[in-house]
Parts: sequence; structure tokens; C-alpha cells
Amino acid sequence: MLGTLLLVDDDPVHCVLLERIVTRLGYGVIVAQSGEQAMAHLSGPDAHRIDLVLLDLVMPDLDGHAVLHRLRSAGSRLPVIVLVTPAGVDGVMAAISAGASDFVVKPVGAERLQVSLMNVLRFKALAAGVESDHHTLSDDLTLETLAAGDPGIARLAQMARKAVKGDLPVLIEGESGTGKAMLARAMHGSSTRAKKPFVALDCALLRASDAVARLEAAMLRAKGGTLYLSSIQHLDKTTQHALLVSAMIGAPSSKTTRLIASCRTSLIDAARSGAFQEELFYRLTVTPLRIAPLRERPFDLPILAERTALRLASENGKDLRGLTEQAVSFLAKQEWRGNHPEFEAAIRLAVRRLSSAWLTESDFADDGAPFDPMMARKRDHAEPADSLALFDAAGSLRPLAEIEADIIARATKHCGGSLGKAAKALGVGRSTLYRKIQERNDDSPISLGLWMGDAA
Repeated sequence: MLGTLLLVDDDPVHCVLLERIVTRLGYGVIVAQSGEQAMAHLSGPDAHRIDLVLLDLVMPDLDGHAVLHRLRSAGSRLPVIVLVTPAGVDGVMAAISAGASDFVVKPVGAERLQVSLMNVLRFKALAAGVESDHHTLSDDLTLETLAAGDPGIARLAQMARKAVKGDLPVLIEGESGTGKAMLARAMHGSSTRAKKPFVALDCALLRASDAVARLEAAMLRAKGGTLYLSSIQHLDKTTQHALLVSAMIGAPSSKTTRLIASCRTSLIDAARSGAFQEELFYRLTVTPLRIAPLRERPFDLPILAERTALRLASENGKDLRGLTEQAVSFLAKQEWRGNHPEFEAAIRLAVRRLSSAWLTESDFADDGAPFDPMMARKRDHAEPADSLALFDAAGSLRPLAEIEADIIARATKHCGGSLGKAAKALGVGRSTLYRKIQERNDDSPISLGLWMGDAA
């Protein structure tokens, strides 16, 4: 299902016709036959399901203009497409000014309605993604803003909100690149500790000699806030014991520091093997959360791909309408072992190669070859045969001295072997050019004739 629409129209016949159209287009429908019914749905238990409103402007009692005004006065950003008759087109500008996203004229055809629905929902996804990315880079990330940009996190949000209400430790499991750190920060931002410090400590980087000291220092910095321990499976036995006896694992209290831990692998396996203390494991897994890798979320990929592609296209000043079905199908077949970073890298490269208004399968793969983000990056960095290469065969930047030597060699060849002419063309003194060449090759002195050339 592409989304759920709230259809608001007092004409029962037109309601039935529109319901059939949007259902065939792949959307779920909630019907309201008055403005009051619409507001009841928008403020009731169905509110979280509604992605868009199809709103008739002309209704008795509470009309479409009043519904729209109430929505915007309440701070709702829910997209609204208004339904107007040919005689009521004059009211469209007032509705748009009041916050409507688009309008369609009754009776509306399936194709026109589909275009409007796709455009409005696509803009909603892009706006949610941009807002989510903005909050991700700031200190006010919450579960709501994170869920708005990622359907997978949206499904986790309910469990995460329950965990946030208590003060018990939380364990987040998930592969590298699934967003464990962002989920931890969002949980902190959605808690009563949001104004207190959020301190992150990577256990994989701790040395056994000072691990306990660094853990205790982190606890002090995060006092009353949240301490996020990533890769907790790497803690040594001594540091595990220090964590176990700390106040963070004891009786929950709003005055103590909240602990959120994460690991890339199943922590229970480490506990069973004796590498991780069982008592500490059970204390951490009172409220476990698992973020599924992208390969287990095929239904999320089209939404994530379009949102990411539209954002990156906007950043690069490119006009992009979306992805073709073949492109989405191609992305769904990939394993995405690197999860979100690899997924975004692939789309970034495809957007850079974009040659039309739609991303196609050919933008992601060359000649049908399997997608390899590292190889694609090397191809993107490859230089034409007659240009100066900034990257070596491995895709790494070449040393400056090596590039400089290449420039001198090409300039000398271009000037017919005359170093004097090459120095003049490069805008440097002959002595400077001579010294740079001698530094590169002390065993091969330059002949006086080649050095002098005809630079004068």
C-alpha cells in the first residue's frame, strides 16, 4: 500500500467513485462525509495512519476552508489536496494560501489524481527527509523526526517510546550502518533527559589499560543524561564488572545516568561463550531493540531510495522526478552489506551520472555488471587519458610531489623538451624548476643544453 488517504466529501456518490479510484491506485482510504467527521479522524486513533487528505471545499456546516484552517492552526503539516468544481476554482487560491498542497477539479480522472497524489506524497517524503537529516546533524533529534525519514525506524518508534519512559538500560542490536547511534540519540532527545548531556563512547577503541578510567570519566560527563556505549561486546571483563556495579545498572532513577548500549552482533552469543558477563547481558536486555538491515526491508527501499535521491539531486542542483520501476527493482536485488552508508553512496553516484529526469537501472550499473560501490567510486574518479590523474589505480589520492613531477614532465614534453620554455609556461623560475627536478632524481643530472633551451 502506497499510503492512507482521508477522503472528505459530503457527496456520497462522488465519495464512492473516488474511493474506487484511489483503491485501484494502491492507496488505503478512510472516508469522512463532513468536516466534523474529518476532524474526528484527524484527532482520533486513526490520525497516525493518515498520510494525505483529499478535501472537498464546499460542504455544509464545517466546510473545507474551515477544516484546512483548523489543521494549520494546530501546526499540522499533513498534505491536503482540495477538490473543487469548475465553478469553484476561484476559491483555490485561498485554499493554497491557507496551506493546501494542490487541487483537482471534479469530476477528476484517475490519471490526473494519480499525478497529484504522487507529487504531493513525494514532496512530503522529501521534506521529511530533509528535516530528518537536519535534526540528525543537530542536538535536537527525536524519535518523531527520525521516524519521518525512515519507515524502519517508524516501526521501531513505538517500542522505543516505551523504553524511553523508563530509566532501565536499553540494548540496540543491528549491523554496521543501520543507524544504531542515531536511534540512541533520538531516544535521548525524546526523553525527559533531552536537556542533559548525551555522551557517546566507542568500546571498540578502549584499551584495557585505561578502559575503566575512560568509562568512569564518560559517566561523569553524562551525569543525569545519557551514556551511549557502542560496540559494547568489546568491553574487557574488568570494565564489564565496573559497569555492572555502577549506579547506571542499579535501581533506575531519573537522577542517575541513562545507559544505552549497542552491538553489531548478537550479544547473547558472547554471553554464552563466556566473553561477556551473563548478569550484565540480562541487565542490558530488559528492553532490547533490533534494527533490521536493509536487505530485510524490501518494502522500505522504494521510499528510502526516492527520498535520498530527491535530496541528493536537490543538493547537486539537478532536476529529478524519481526512479523508474526497473531502477527500484535493481536496488531491491542488492544485498547492501554496508546498509545506509553503502545505499546512499550508490544513489549519490547514480545522481552524479544522471542524464534524464528519472534515475534508471543504467545509472546504477554499467553493462549489467553487479553494483560495486567501491568500483563505481573508482570509475567516477577515473580521469580521461589526456588529463592529469588525481587518483591512483586503487582509487586513492596521489601524493602532491608525484602530481607535481607529472606536471613538469608533461610541460617539458609540450615545450619540445626545453626546460626553459616549460618554466616560463608554468610561471616559475628556471632555478625553481631545476631544483624540483633534481630533488626528484638526484642520480640523473640535467644537461646544460636541455636546461638552457630557448627559454630566453
